[in-house]
Amino acid sequence: MHEHVHDIIGPVAPFWLIMLSGLALVMASAPAGAVLLWRRFAYFGDALGHAAMLGVALMLVWHLPVIAGVAVVALAVAAVVILMARRGELGHDALLGAFAHGLLALGLLIAFTVLGPGVELHGVLFGDMLHSGAYEAIAMIIGAVLVGLFLWRNWNTLVLGALSEELALAEGLPVRHAQMALMLAMALLLALAAKAVGLLLFSALLVIPAAAARALARTPEQMAGIAIAVALLAMAAGLVLARAFALPSGPAIVAIIFGFFVIFHLAAWLRRVY
Repeated sequence: MHEHVHDIIGPVAPFWLIMLSGLALVMASAPAGAVLLWRRFAYFGDALGHAAMLGVALMLVWHLPVIAGVAVVALAVAAVVILMARRGELGHDALLGAFAHGLLALGLLIAFTVLGPGVELHGVLFGDMLHSGAYEAIAMIIGAVLVGLFLWRNWNTLVLGALSEELALAEGLPVRHAQMALMLAMALLLALAAKAVGLLLFSALLVIPAAAARALARTPEQMAGIAIAVALLAMAAGLVLARAFALPSGPAIVAIIFGFFVIFHLAAWLRRVY
């Protein structure tokens, strides 16, 4: 018998609320992904998603909502990586790689040892947004609004800090505080997005819209705007297709985003050639 992942969610939310929560999520995740791309931090979302598997396993063992474990572990990993990187012993990439794979392995061992080899992790790894509860959808909207407000208020600092940290510091901008807050905001987004695209596809929701927009954009604002448009279209189309054809929502959303990436970069290549 399979042990399935269940959150304490109550009745499944109506489709319009699920759609609204998904659109709110990508409104925040797309510009955040653009900042990560400019900082050459594309691996950050992937690392958080892998590491959060430990939180999932512990919540399954204790029969608590999975989203709580994802949030706690992601926030803890982001904070520890920031503190250790400031000491200068290892770079962000090495620290993220160590925590990502170490905690992923530990989480999988706990899940399979305690719950047995039949534990079903598909939903939390790849997303199952169409089965979100109303409280989950509302929490996603509130969290996305908070992250969006943070990005809006700190946009100039984040962009200039990503493009030239020395120049941003020379102008007296609180670059390092903004960067720390951005990492913590990514941990919050991961907890929210775990239901939408799962832990393993979270990085794709962050990075691919921005990577697609880079083919067409000429300014940071254009890149963020195009990334948001791509993510909104992919979220809406992915949820509609997933509902209509009984598909997993996470892979459907990410596959459509990847389609935009291929089309935009192919168009940019053809424009250069001809």
